[in-house]
Amino acid sequence: MFRYFNYNMLKLFMRKIIVFMLSSSLIFGALYAKEPLLAELNSIHSNETQSFSVGSYAFTCETYGVLALDTLYKNSKKGSACQKSIDKLYRINTGLKYYTRGILKTRQLYHIEIKNKKCIVYAKGQMSLSELLLQNGLAIKKPVFNDEEFSSDFTKAQMNAKIHRKGLWKEGVFKACIEVIN
Repeated sequence: MFRYFNYNMLKLFMRKIIVFMLSSSLIFGALYAKEPLLAELNSIHSNETQSFSVGSYAFTCETYGVLALDTLYKNSKKGSACQKSIDKLYRINTGLKYYTRGILKTRQLYHIEIKNKKCIVYAKGQMSLSELLLQNGLAIKKPVFNDEEFSSDFTKAQMNAKIHRKGLWKEGVFKACIEVIN
């Protein structure tokens, strides 16, 4: 009976090791191969930061290629014109602060690509979350952003927000935060 018990324990242990190694290689392979992977949204911290998981591997994502209002706020001096203008924007348009919560749903699967330790979350078909934030004036394209695949779409989305005076383009946030952007 003692031998039977050890054999079953060993068999169970080996199975767990094999499953762990296979799932780990698939997850890390997908993360570093720059291929889209399906990840489950666990929580939304802000418009620019979300937590996802693939199997038992959990990770946090920040939006790719953009500076969101949250970043501008964090990087500016306390009580600065930049922080005051962002606070004013969120007071006037309360839904903008929680925009991402309106379009992404927790426990839902999303296609994600990892680039330069940032995430491209495909929120609406081919549109990424970064593009949606730009389109609604909740982010600006990074000044030195040079990605052939996304640069054109990001520029169009930002120009659309600027022309229609959405978000940071309406309330003068861009002018107040110019020193943080550069």
